[in-house]
Amino acid sequence: MSTKPMSVGEITAAPGQRASGFLTTDVGRGITVRMPVVVINGKADGPVFAVTAGVHGAEYPGIEAAIRLSRTLNPAEVRGAVIVVPVVSVPAYQRRAIYVNPLDGINFNRVCPGNPVGTITEIMADLLFKKVIAQADYYIDLHGGDMIEALVPFTLYYKSGNETVDTGSKALAEAYGIPIILGTSVLRGGTYGAAAAMGKPAILTEAGGQGILDESSTQTHLRGVLNVLKKFGGLPGAPEPGPTPVYYNKFVWLAADQDCVYYPKVTVGQQVKEGQLIAEFTDLFGEKIGELKSPASGPVLFLVTSPAINKNDPLMAIGA
Repeated sequence: MSTKPMSVGEITAAPGQRASGFLTTDVGRGITVRMPVVVINGKADGPVFAVTAGVHGAEYPGIEAAIRLSRTLNPAEVRGAVIVVPVVSVPAYQRRAIYVNPLDGINFNRVCPGNPVGTITEIMADLLFKKVIAQADYYIDLHGGDMIEALVPFTLYYKSGNETVDTGSKALAEAYGIPIILGTSVLRGGTYGAAAAMGKPAILTEAGGQGILDESSTQTHLRGVLNVLKKFGGLPGAPEPGPTPVYYNKFVWLAADQDCVYYPKVTVGQQVKEGQLIAEFTDLFGEKIGELKSPASGPVLFLVTSPAINKNDPLMAIGA
């Protein structure tokens, strides 16, 4: 509802107004972290949407889309409110860090909803969930391939077991308009899964990658968020029609079991078959030390493009 002021921490927007500022928290060791937040509070009643980006600091199209969204949404048109966090992990963004928060080496998207007395990243996640996600009726988290990842656009929603929430999350994914949709429970501690556990329909959307800020991927995210806002009552008008979605029920992640030089034998978006050779590994002298065959049939949804691989690093994921 937005017939009253909307506050996120000390940031307050009156009905029909926009307000911005920082959520801040002391994470110990004399370190204070900040998250930029923009609150767009409509004049009319409606749902509250949370939109985040920059959970991983080098996934630039989602960050750019969130910045533009926060600046261009007209409070006079918004019904309810939209809370935008353009860069969740400012330390990762500033350091151009892949996967993890450089302050403690932890992946934010594995520790949600966080812990107020945990690690630095867990404290940051707790701040985000208590101050932002807890107020939302719907949640969208914008992602893309990290600095060493190529991908085809896809949307994830978490199969929580709560039929009402899962149906709402699936509807969010369909409204966003990316044709590949995965309903999964494979990754614990993700933003969308933690939000679903709180009873909030949520999606994680992927477009762009490899440290490139490209306009096409930025537009995919912008169009998707606006589609959701229109579909679920946050903005007037009808969402843009999209392609017929293709659904996958498994998100098959593959990771390295040793330090190696990595040579993928497939390309992103390629359809692979179970048992197909998809990667080879060598040592630093070029001697072959292993190979990888696909455990499933389906499209390669993301693919690491760096040959430098450490044990447990992700290599690729397949939709099945």
